[in-house]
Amino acid sequence: MNAYMTIRHKEATRLIWGFTVLLIFVAGGAALALFNSRQPEPPAQNGIMDLTGWDFAQKGTLLLADGWELYRDRLLQPEDFAGSAPKPDAYVRLPHMWGNREAEEGLATYRLQIILEPSQTNAKKALRIRDIHSAYRVYVNRLMYKESGDLGESPGPPEASIYPSILFFPVNEGSNEIIVQVSNSTYQRGGVGSTLSFGVPVEIYKYRERGLAWKLSVMTALATLGIYHLALFRMRKNDRMSLVISITCLLMSVRIMVLNDGILTLLAPSMATMWSKVEYFTLYAGIPFLLATIQLLYPREMSRRVTGVMWVFSGALCLSVLVLPVKLYSCTFIPFLVFLLGVLGYCLIVLALAVARSRTGAWINTLCIFIMIAAVTNDILFEQGWIQSVNLTPLSVFLFAFAETLVIAHRYSKAYVDVENVSGQLTQLNQQLEEKIKERTEALEITNAHLVYANEHLHQLETSRRELIANVTHELGTPMTSIQGYMKALLDGVIQPEKQYIQLLYDKIQMADRLVQDLFDLTKLEEGQTTFHMVDVIVDDLFDEYFSSFQWDVESQGIRFLLQKPESPQDRLPIARIDPIRIRQVITNLVHNALNYTEEGGSIMIRGEYGRDRLVIQVTDTGKGIDPKLLPHIFDRFVKGNGKKRIAKDGSGLGLAIAREIVMHHGGILTVHSEYGIGSTFQFDIPIEFIPMVVD
Repeated sequence: MNAYMTIRHKEATRLIWGFTVLLIFVAGGAALALFNSRQPEPPAQNGIMDLTGWDFAQKGTLLLADGWELYRDRLLQPEDFAGSAPKPDAYVRLPHMWGNREAEEGLATYRLQIILEPSQTNAKKALRIRDIHSAYRVYVNRLMYKESGDLGESPGPPEASIYPSILFFPVNEGSNEIIVQVSNSTYQRGGVGSTLSFGVPVEIYKYRERGLAWKLSVMTALATLGIYHLALFRMRKNDRMSLVISITCLLMSVRIMVLNDGILTLLAPSMATMWSKVEYFTLYAGIPFLLATIQLLYPREMSRRVTGVMWVFSGALCLSVLVLPVKLYSCTFIPFLVFLLGVLGYCLIVLALAVARSRTGAWINTLCIFIMIAAVTNDILFEQGWIQSVNLTPLSVFLFAFAETLVIAHRYSKAYVDVENVSGQLTQLNQQLEEKIKERTEALEITNAHLVYANEHLHQLETSRRELIANVTHELGTPMTSIQGYMKALLDGVIQPEKQYIQLLYDKIQMADRLVQDLFDLTKLEEGQTTFHMVDVIVDDLFDEYFSSFQWDVESQGIRFLLQKPESPQDRLPIARIDPIRIRQVITNLVHNALNYTEEGGSIMIRGEYGRDRLVIQVTDTGKGIDPKLLPHIFDRFVKGNGKKRIAKDGSGLGLAIAREIVMHHGGILTVHSEYGIGSTFQFDIPIEFIPMVVD
């Protein structure tokens, strides 16, 4: 029972880890599918993007990322570009973020011209703005469609607002101008933090809804895991692991709600500063709980001193978010990312030791940390505007938390198995005395059974001996009486010692010898003492080599001999596993019996036919048949028919009994069908196997 439970526990463990890996690949595939659902934009040159060949119906939304004109430290109006347009300071690619060195006054203007053909201007277009730091205005074809925050001409506006939104506007044939004015004195870095999406309004909304659905899915999953582990901690107060995982999951779920285009930013965009604090705080506070998780999992591999230093640094970062303004605590983001990579690297070292020491769940946690490092690297590059992507850190945290959930489940399962093993051992100890008594009783029963079997075997041997003696005595009476009569006649001189009389004496003695041998063979067959030498024989060879050898014996007596082989399949070779000598003995007895009862001019046929896994062999003659009164006893000992040929000379009445025993030892049955005055058919079957033939 213990071994069985251990095997089932191992199978469940493999299933759990396999499901975790599958979930990781599925989640990664979903993230890549979301990221790759947008078409790349056509190349832009000198602030002009030619979209005359762009099919919005088939290719959908595009990203306005390349070729933007940048004007530093200036908020240029649409009319400033009416005449002699000012020369741009640079051509940049979105996302583009700048600090104090690049824009000393915290101001910048971005401009892009889009060329459309007549077929593309039959409906309104939409522009999706996701992340601009911090106050901004958007102009399309000299009309202002959006203003977010207090956009000032000098540093220090009263309040700035990051406000994701979607703009709708008509477009013109030919050139369409988009101007984005940005003012920042709130954050450490200002500018356009993401690309602008341009296309049909319906597609723009669909893309935003897909992103929102993705965030909601991850948020719901994290919140569910958090509540689940909180319930576990509620039921088991000493289970600190569940509490740590619960807090981590809930922090990350709140962070998703305040990320750009999150639920809270959409519901209350004016509270951008508050959401920024929540975003930073939940991110910084997640580090101590990640370390606590690893510490609780592998306390022997993780240094408490190193963990304590990391906790202090994380606490300082969290405190800075609470007490400092946005412009100051946002400066800590880059140092935090470096610190985070260091934390994850240290966790990898700890997990490497855990893997080397075969700790529970070490390898799957190592995989999750690798995924988390890749996600953090992705988010760093994405936040700095170096790549186009999505925030993957919350997803990596969910995968890590899910893996820890499985590790906890594995530990519970192992503990349950251990309890069952201990219970089984106690039960086994309690049953030892009963088993010893049972073993002694079984040993006595086995000994008694052996004695009973030996007694029955001796009784069977004695019965067989008596039957053999009685049969030999009975059957030898007639030939011995004949021999005695001939010998007395020779001694008295009644007959002379001529050759014919000597031959008669020899035949009688030979008949007696054959009778004794047949009796011994039959007795050994019935008692299972005969050894059969089984070999594989091809059925066609069985008919060609064994059965056709009777042709001369039959035809020499003026009787037709017919041999009908079974029709073998072309793609399979039939093989029979038999003792060829014993099967030949069966056919010999059946053919000789047929010869004894078939008159000259008649016929004897050996015929074969395939069953599903059997070979049926029939020996048919056109003799006088078997007396219906004698037919039920034809396979008994010393039963003889009333044939007219050689019966008195050769028949012993044991041939059919011997043949039946041989067939039974081959797993078959010997039967007879006879019509008196017409003929008889003896039939038996042997097992065969069809082997597929390989054709070159």
